[in-house]
Amino acid sequence: MPRAAPSTTDATGPTAAILLAAGRSARMGGPGPDGDKLWADLGGEPLIAHSLRTLASLEAVAVIVLVAPADRHLMLRSLAGEAPVELRAVEGGARRQDSVAAGLAAVPEAAWVLVHDGARPLLSTGLARRLLDAAREHGAAIPAVPVADTLKRVDGAGRVIESVDRAPLRAVQTPQAFAGDLLRRAHDSSSEGAPADATDDAVLVERLGEPVWTVEGDARNLKVTTPVDLALARALLATANDAR
Repeated sequence: MPRAAPSTTDATGPTAAILLAAGRSARMGGPGPDGDKLWADLGGEPLIAHSLRTLASLEAVAVIVLVAPADRHLMLRSLAGEAPVELRAVEGGARRQDSVAAGLAAVPEAAWVLVHDGARPLLSTGLARRLLDAAREHGAAIPAVPVADTLKRVDGAGRVIESVDRAPLRAVQTPQAFAGDLLRRAHDSSSEGAPADATDDAVLVERLGEPVWTVEGDARNLKVTTPVDLALARALLATANDAR
């Protein structure tokens, strides 16, 4: 694959993080206020607090936009503690991409943008920094991990049609890092053309024909979707705490 031209966005420009906390937790079924997984207990504090605190600790991040229901804004702000970062809060939209667009509108001056799902509480500062470094070089960077399971393509009845070669496939995580002008252009194009829903922001950039590069993801950076995921996150956090 040919090497992409480096981004022309100022590498020293301001960085914003958009933290998505507007989901409905439909598959979680219980923990946290109103069944919201982001407020489930993880290590004695709300799950969302972990990724918020990690983003706030990044030297490059000047502002964090919290995308969440209005009745959660004050609680989210309180979780950041005394971190020297500006917090802004906006309400989300019907779709994930609508929520990211709302966050982008709150940081029009950002040269670089990290977009992170609040349901991934075990984000490391090392991964976030690698992503920003790669975005500054290429314009767009996402964390990816190899697919470990055997993959099958099936028909509507559940019959196997074929086995899929997993070697070139990757499972993608967040945060995802972008030049701010590129991400805004991707979202503007999406709103104009009203294409099918995008499951991540990289999809919107890809639709522009722009390259998206991967960096090595982190197996600990799991997304908490089900009670089993929450139990695993608790075990991983406890193991990390014991190792300190």
